[in-house]
Amino acid sequence: MTAVHDLIGKSSGLKRGIFFLVLLLAVISCERRFDFFEFDCEDCYQEKPEYGPLIIYFSIDDENDFVLYTIYKGDFEDCVVEYADTAFFKEEHIDVPVDEYYSVEARYVSGGDTIYVVDGDRFNLKRENSECDKKCYYFKGGIIDVRLRK
Repeated sequence: MTAVHDLIGKSSGLKRGIFFLVLLLAVISCERRFDFFEFDCEDCYQEKPEYGPLIIYFSIDDENDFVLYTIYKGDFEDCVVEYADTAFFKEEHIDVPVDEYYSVEARYVSGGDTIYVVDGDRFNLKRENSECDKKCYYFKGGIIDVRLRK
């Protein structure tokens, strides 16, 4: 009888372990900006901003000491140009209206070829009600990577 009791006890412990593992994965996989250890209320804005920094990563190298790029409001295929410029650094921060989807097209040279890289991301403004002393807004998304993949 003790062997059956031990088996049932191990089975219950295994079920509890699986339950807690599934619960942990569910909590970790939730898309939430604030992690207890990472969030800093200094990243919040008390007044609702209309614009925020779209962060774009470029490949600047010996062959491409600058990159021509175009920011599109919405999908690249919609061709609604928001902004066009030249990047001289590996990371650029461009102020754009929030709560929009943006696409970026970057133009590179490789040998005698021209290579276009396109990426996009939704740039949202979220409201935080519980982590800080006062209600505030923070940016979510808006990170675009148009680096060359080698």
